[in-house]
Amino acid sequence: MLESFGLISVVFMGRMMNRYYFTLSTLLYYKSKIRKLFSPDTVISDLFDENLDEIDFIKSLSELELIYGIEIPDELFDRTDLTLDEFASELSLLPVISDELYEEFFDIKIECMGLTKRWIELEDKTDEESIRELEEINNQFELLNVRLNVLLGNILVN
Repeated sequence: MLESFGLISVVFMGRMMNRYYFTLSTLLYYKSKIRKLFSPDTVISDLFDENLDEIDFIKSLSELELIYGIEIPDELFDRTDLTLDEFASELSLLPVISDELYEEFFDIKIECMGLTKRWIELEDKTDEESIRELEEINNQFELLNVRLNVLLGNILVN
């Protein structure tokens, strides 16, 4: 699978490869309409063009959360000013979800991914039914966010 992608380790030029960099680069590689390799020094915002957009980046981050069991803070999703290597370093500092909590974490993230997909499909529609569905999706996001925060111990339940 990654034989054609094998140059990625050469690009790192002797530095130890961060697993988050490798996985993020691989996910972006397969989402891009043209196959291109990404240098660790590439600024994330410079990746976006007609072949790879910000939605592809966001989807890749959601997939990283599932793969590694990490919760990427919202503010990090917006840090497209970082290089891939800097971004990967930030990811490596995040705590990993415990085995006991992972199943629930996974379920919440999968639900969020489905809602995000539907939200993207509806975001430009202005008919009454689509607007109502968007409101319902936003409500579901809020409920999932509360579930996630309770799970992670960010909100205490009486």
